[in-house]
Amino acid sequence: MTTLVEQGHRFGGVWTELKLDAVHYYLGFFTKVLKTTPFDLWYIDAFAGSGSRIETRNCGGLFEGAPVETTTEQLAGSVMRALSVDPPFKRHVFIEGNAARFRELDAIRKENPGKLIECRHGDANTELRSIFASQPWSQQIGGRGNHRAVVFLDPYGMNVEWATLGRLANTQAVDVWYLFPLQAVTRQLSGDLNNVDAHKQNRLDEIFGTPLWRSELYETQVIPDLFAQTFNTSTRNVTQSQIEAYARKRLENLFRYASEPLPLIADGRGHLFSLFCLSNSSSNKAIELIQKGVHSTLKKFGSASRRTSGH
Repeated sequence: MTTLVEQGHRFGGVWTELKLDAVHYYLGFFTKVLKTTPFDLWYIDAFAGSGSRIETRNCGGLFEGAPVETTTEQLAGSVMRALSVDPPFKRHVFIEGNAARFRELDAIRKENPGKLIECRHGDANTELRSIFASQPWSQQIGGRGNHRAVVFLDPYGMNVEWATLGRLANTQAVDVWYLFPLQAVTRQLSGDLNNVDAHKQNRLDEIFGTPLWRSELYETQVIPDLFAQTFNTSTRNVTQSQIEAYARKRLENLFRYASEPLPLIADGRGHLFSLFCLSNSSSNKAIELIQKGVHSTLKKFGSASRRTSGH
């Protein structure tokens, strides 16, 4: 018989726990700082998954003095962690495009009748734009209003549209934690621009919000051939760390504040993601508080993130 654990959502690794720990830590900071304010606090998870995740681990062995065994654990995902934040958020919105995972989310909603939870089945970009184009958010202009939110963008790949980031920035009332898919973007940015097909170029336009990456990340050279003719070639002239810095610079075109990223590294797979905190609040005091919370988060989890995960 297949157990619940066997049926669950399998993804990630030790770096996933580090990411969730960091975001959960900041959520606690956010609600504590704002608990005495008149704001209604929202948590919006745009790629919510099933609410938990399944991880298979090897334990035992020579150094533990026990036979090697494989164990399967069901771990709390971002949804369950957000629901445990104290002081709590007033409202939770969970978005998921996968039908099976959405059903599990809705089951969590039913199991928590004391919490105000909305589950939305659909594309994250579409649903986010719908949320912020509707009341009460549509009534807030320039961040003036009684609602504040943390939005967690934890895409499975290059799924976050630049227009969605722009919509979030325009609220001037949300803190955004954005898991930027650094390794996937680096992989798409082939060493030779001629090897980046039209589909990949369009996706990179979307991820950076500009077509200018072609000239800003590539160097064009004129090369003569054997027949005294010339041709142009464009070669990528940046490292992965420079691509990360470029992504941060692009985000600063939308948000007043784009944090130093928290690098997420997987054993044997390198630097997979960079976790940014973003804010476009018009309040200098709010930006200072966000910086304080992010600084504390990076101080607590940054050193662990830079070690190779899995040990």
